[in-house]
Amino acid sequence: MFLFAGLSQPVFLLCLISALHGASDIWMVVMVKMITPIAALLFSVALLLVGHGLQSTIIPLASRSLEFQDLMIGLAASAYFAGFVVGAIVTPHVVVRAGHIRGFAIMVSSMSAAALLHPLIADADAWVLFRFITGFSIAGLYLIIESWLNEFADNANRGLIMSVYIVVNYAAFTTGQLLATLTQPENFHLFAAASIIISLAVMPVAMTKAAQPAPIAIVKLELGKVFRTSPAAIVSAFIIGMVLGSHLTFAPIYAIEKGYDAMTQAPVFAATLGIGGMISQWPLGRFSDRVDRRLVLLMISIMGIVASISITLLEDTSFITFLLVGVIIGAVTQPAYSLAAAHGYDNAKENGYLRMAAGLLVAFGLGSSIGPFVTSILMQYVSIDALFLFPSVLLAVLSIYLGQRILRKDAVVSAEKEDFDMAATSAALGGVMAPELLNEDDRYVVVPDEWEPQEQDPQEQDTEPEADAKAASDVSVQ
Repeated sequence: MFLFAGLSQPVFLLCLISALHGASDIWMVVMVKMITPIAALLFSVALLLVGHGLQSTIIPLASRSLEFQDLMIGLAASAYFAGFVVGAIVTPHVVVRAGHIRGFAIMVSSMSAAALLHPLIADADAWVLFRFITGFSIAGLYLIIESWLNEFADNANRGLIMSVYIVVNYAAFTTGQLLATLTQPENFHLFAAASIIISLAVMPVAMTKAAQPAPIAIVKLELGKVFRTSPAAIVSAFIIGMVLGSHLTFAPIYAIEKGYDAMTQAPVFAATLGIGGMISQWPLGRFSDRVDRRLVLLMISIMGIVASISITLLEDTSFITFLLVGVIIGAVTQPAYSLAAAHGYDNAKENGYLRMAAGLLVAFGLGSSIGPFVTSILMQYVSIDALFLFPSVLLAVLSIYLGQRILRKDAVVSAEKEDFDMAATSAALGGVMAPELLNEDDRYVVVPDEWEPQEQDPQEQDTEPEADAKAASDVSVQ
C-alpha cells in the first residue's frame, strides 16, 4: 500500500486494475496447466453424459408414446438405479483384473448397445433389463474415470479438477436432455444419436496417456457402520434418492400430462430441474460451511415441500411460469444430496471418508430404486400430481427427522468441518466422491498390479509454487 501513497486516485485505480488483470492471467495459466493433461478425459465424460442425458429423457417419453404403463416406466427407472449400485460394487474388481482401458471399452459398448436395443425391442419388460445394463455401465464408467482423475490430482489442485469435472457433468447431461427436442421421442434417430455419442467417448480415452491403470475406490455394503457414524447423512441420502429418482424419471411425462408438447417442451422442463440444482449447489454449500448443515437441509426440505405443492396447483399457466417453478424445485432438492454427503464427511473419522462415500452411494441408490416404483404406482392409480405430492410427504418426513436430530445432537463446529466440495456428488446420476485423494493403502481402494505411482521431481515440486507466488507478487506491485 505504501507504494501507492503518492499516486492520484485515477492512477491508483489504473495500477490496481493492472495488478488484478495480471494476477488473473497468472491464475488462468495455472488453471489451464492443471486441466490440459485431463482434457481428453473430460471430453470423454462430456460425450458420455450428452448421450446419457439424451437417453434418460427420451426413454420415459418414448415409453409414454408406446403406451407403457406408469408402473413399468417406474420399474425400468428402479432397475437403472439398482444397476448403478450393483455396478459400483462389482466394477472395481472386474477392472483390476481386466484392465482400465478394456473395462472402459466394455462399459461404453454395453451402454451404447443398450441404447440401440430400446427401439429395436419395443417391450416394457425388455426395457427394464436394458435400463439395468445402462445403470451398471454408467457406474463402472464413473469409477474408472474418477480413478484416472485422482491420479492427476494432488491436495493443491483436487478441488479445481473435480469442480471442473462436475460442471462438465451437469452441462453435458443438460445438453443431452435438450437434444431430445430435435424430433419425436420415439423416433429411432434419437436412440441412434445417443448410441453414437456414447460410443465416441472411447476415442479421447484411447488417444491419451492419462488413461493408465490407477487405484480405484470400492464399495462395501456397510450401511450399519456408516449409519452409526452419521444417521442424518444416510437418512437424507436415502430420502433424497427417492425424490430425485422420481423426478428424473417422470418429469417429462408430468409436463405432457399438464398439456405441454412432448417434443419441444417436456424435455426442457426435465432439464430445468438440473439447471436449478447447478445454480444453487455452490451457494448453499458455502452457506452450510458456516451453519449446521442439517439446518440447511431442513430449510431446503421445507422449501421443497412448498415448491412441490405449488406446481401441482398450476392450471393453464404459461410455460415460462411452469419452467420457473421447475427451476426452484431443482434448486432446493438436487443440492440436498451434496449437503448430506458433506455432513457425513464432517462426522467421518480420519481415513473414513471412502467408507462414508460408499455408504452414501448405497443409501442413495436404494432410495432411487424404490422411489420411482412407488411414485409410478401412485401416478397410475391416484393422480399424475403424485410425482410432486409424494416427494412432499418424503421431504416432510425428512424435515421432522432432521429437526429431532438437531435438537438431540450438537452441530459439528465450523473449525472441524470439511469444506463443502461442489464435486462431492453428481446428484442426477447418483455418483459420490470422497473429499480426499485415493490412498493405495486404504482397504477401500484396490490397486492394479501394473500401476506405478506418478512421481514428481521434488525440486520442481518445491520451486513451482514459489515461482507462481513470486510472479503474482511481482505483478501486484508493478
